[in-house]
Amino acid sequence: MKLLLSKKNIMIGIVMLSFLFSLEHSRVYAQADEIIIDNQTAKEDITDHVEVFIDKNHRSPSEISNIIQEFQPLKEASIDGEMADSTYWISLNLHNTTEAVKDIIIEVKKPHLSLISLYKWNENEPTLLETMGYSLPFNNREIKNRNMIFSTTLPSTETPSIYLLKIETDSFFQAPITIWEPTAFIEHSSNAEIGFGLYYGIMIAMILYNTFLFISLKEKTYFYYILFILGFTIMQAIWDGLAFQWIWGNYPWWALRSNSFTIIWTSLFALQFAKHFLQLKTEAPLLHKIVHIFSYLCFLSLLIPLLIPIPIATMTSTIIASVFVLLIICMISTVRIKTREAKFFLAAWGFLLIGVILNLLAAYRIIPLTAISLYAPKIGAVIEVLVLSLGLADRIKRVTLEKERESKKHYLQTLLQSSLKQMSTLKEVDYLAYMTILTLINLTKHEKGIYFLQENATWTILAKTEEIDVTSVVNIEPKYLDEIIYSNEVLGKKLGLNEQIGSVITIPISLKNHIGIIILFSNEKHTLENYVKSKIIPTFVEQYNILLSNLLQYHTLRKSAMYDHLTGVYNREHFFNQAISLIEKSKKLNQEVALLLIDIDHFKNINDTYGHQIGDQAITFVTNQITKTVGKLGIIGRYGGEEFIVLLENASSTNALDISTILLHSLRNKPFHTSNGDTIYITVSIGSYYRDNINNLSLDDMIQKADEFLYVAKNNGRDQVASPSLLNRR
Repeated sequence: MKLLLSKKNIMIGIVMLSFLFSLEHSRVYAQADEIIIDNQTAKEDITDHVEVFIDKNHRSPSEISNIIQEFQPLKEASIDGEMADSTYWISLNLHNTTEAVKDIIIEVKKPHLSLISLYKWNENEPTLLETMGYSLPFNNREIKNRNMIFSTTLPSTETPSIYLLKIETDSFFQAPITIWEPTAFIEHSSNAEIGFGLYYGIMIAMILYNTFLFISLKEKTYFYYILFILGFTIMQAIWDGLAFQWIWGNYPWWALRSNSFTIIWTSLFALQFAKHFLQLKTEAPLLHKIVHIFSYLCFLSLLIPLLIPIPIATMTSTIIASVFVLLIICMISTVRIKTREAKFFLAAWGFLLIGVILNLLAAYRIIPLTAISLYAPKIGAVIEVLVLSLGLADRIKRVTLEKERESKKHYLQTLLQSSLKQMSTLKEVDYLAYMTILTLINLTKHEKGIYFLQENATWTILAKTEEIDVTSVVNIEPKYLDEIIYSNEVLGKKLGLNEQIGSVITIPISLKNHIGIIILFSNEKHTLENYVKSKIIPTFVEQYNILLSNLLQYHTLRKSAMYDHLTGVYNREHFFNQAISLIEKSKKLNQEVALLLIDIDHFKNINDTYGHQIGDQAITFVTNQITKTVGKLGIIGRYGGEEFIVLLENASSTNALDISTILLHSLRNKPFHTSNGDTIYITVSIGSYYRDNINNLSLDDMIQKADEFLYVAKNNGRDQVASPSLLNRR
């Protein structure tokens, strides 16, 4: 973890972090107290070229003007990291050597300073330009930036312009100062936002990721880890000035205390996570007890930033963070690498601890504050979060695999029963075949499936899951029709497929009226577990054969109940049901329908002359002619004996007359040849009527009207049609 230190901007992305660690070379200055600003100045780190006065008496600006000679170079004052009840006055001698007025930006890269004011020296008297800091609302700032940003204009003069920065802080003192040309500053800020987006995007993604894991597994370890990452991310946002800029900028009271609070919070939940993840209770009981007690102290210490002065709270949080690091080191040295979790833990926290230790050493001024010591915890945090999240994911994977081994049989049995139950409700053979393929794919994890059906020695596709390339002529080797075969070495063409096959399962289906084969395959090789081969698939195939047999019997009975046995067209009852539905549909679509009653002329003479067997053949012959003539224009039924009934969809009386005429001509031109070698010219009489939205006739009304016209046709000599349209033409 990282102590109270100021932060510099993160440049473009994590991939550029190594570049950030290279310190820029400063310009050469003629003298320590004069900072040259010329046309080449885009960015200058002037921290080592300013002077400071430590004011323990909190003097006014006018009083400071009388002791300007007591200022000393900041780099020699050794006050970085100091925390004292003092006011720090920093003198900036800025000399614009150009011939024009020059706008500049003064940036103080210490976001959580309590109060900082910029004065300009005018005629031996400092003039206040702007005041900002954590003790004031963020919206009071002229330039809305996470750091302390002052904008000013340097005149072109022969002598330097003197500026004073007055700094008051409740935490550790630091004042890294940079001079910017405005355009360069804007570009830098834009690049920094990209870097922050990457860093905080990763952290937020890890929070969400581990939250999902916690919801899935309900384990304390993940809960503590989420709270740790959350605290660490907010703590980083505080140090970067982003929390004050975007979250609580209008609440200075909390802003001044948030730093200490989040340090304690992060230490607390990092310890809780480590304690549970490493199972200290069994692996290191004494250390577990120490961590347990210290965690309670951390929990109580969360009240300290809210109740006591900020400097004391800051120091308390620093001590807690230091003890936290020591405890983590003790955990690493005590707990042996016995599990994969421990390996991930040590690898992840190793990077973070290195970063934290570097930062702590800088906080205690043991090593200098550099870009490396400044950003080390942040880089270590990203690596730690990623590695440890991988470790948590690895743990989930292993737990999941273990549970899968224990529950897979039960799952497959449940899936099998559920699928069979669903399939038992299906009424169409092709859909049953499709659901069978899907179920087998779920059971075997093969990606593709096709169901071939043999009809008249030709293989046709009954169902398939997706676009599958089939050979022009499907030939399936006989061995695949004898038993279930599992193979990883099959040419697709042997199964009628133009597909690359890595592994395949062939399942023959053989019933009295149904010969088929189910082919499941994948482009990659698959290995099925033995119990899937020996139990699951055979059981499913056995049950499927029963379902298919029952469904085929159902269709046979259903067809028997719907169709006339002799002619194959609808029987009278089913025709009426279909006709009523068709009429209702025509009403909604505002369409006409027409009805034909067709009677075979002199049918009794055919029966009497040639016998009933020839009579039945004559009825079948007429049925075929009617079917060819009507086609898909309507529905056909056997009305009784030698009478037929036809309902034409979306047809007027004129349309009905035309179709009737075609039928009459087809019968006249094509005689019926009996099985005895006789030739009979069969004619029919047709009565026709129609329904539209004007007459709004029912089916019974249409039949009655058509029957009346049928008698007209018979009375007029037969072999003709009678209809309203014909009467209108006459």
